[in-house]
Amino acid sequence: MEGKIFNEIDAIKAVVISGLIMIGMYYMIRIYTSLEDQGHIFELDAKTDAMTGALRRQETFHRLEQEISRSFRNHQPLALVMIDIDHFKFVNDRYGHLVGDVVLKNLVAFYQEGLRDIDILGRVGGEEFLVILPATNEADALEITERLRKALQDHVVARVNHEPIKITTSSGISIFNPEQELDLIHKDLANKYFQQADLAMYQAKQRGRNQSVVWSDSESA
Repeated sequence: MEGKIFNEIDAIKAVVISGLIMIGMYYMIRIYTSLEDQGHIFELDAKTDAMTGALRRQETFHRLEQEISRSFRNHQPLALVMIDIDHFKFVNDRYGHLVGDVVLKNLVAFYQEGLRDIDILGRVGGEEFLVILPATNEADALEITERLRKALQDHVVARVNHEPIKITTSSGISIFNPEQELDLIHKDLANKYFQQADLAMYQAKQRGRNQSVVWSDSESA
């Protein structure tokens, strides 16, 4: 009889211990999942601009190098579009920097809405942004850039006392062709074509702003 009682007690202990172990494992899994989620959030924070939601400059160049590598593999061109807001200093001076921040945030939202899922948008300067268009030739890059530029000039990016604020942008386009570049490492190629897009953007500024220019060797000479 005593043996039966002890067996029942042992069985109850085993059930209780098993239950405690299961509860402990459950909370350990929850803690681990929470830490994973927090780590993912911290990783996103490190890669994206906190104010606008665009990629940070370093992450943008990292993605550009990845896309250059992909371009070599699939033998398709890659387009870079450098975008700068026209007269952004005027916006800050007239309405204040807080409104300027709203303009930047809404500009990014506008481009994120208008670009493809495969496209990449990064903030590379105060009011300068780089768009990376994978598998895109010159004609298509110009069409995408002009479509968004024309739509933006009629888009309200902020309001102050019911006054709508609209902006224009100048864009420079450069095209990476994997068949023409075989002797440089990807980091050097990223810098080279970024600079080309940047120079083309300044040409757009010099020509009167609110337009898009495709970089070419002849015009850079």
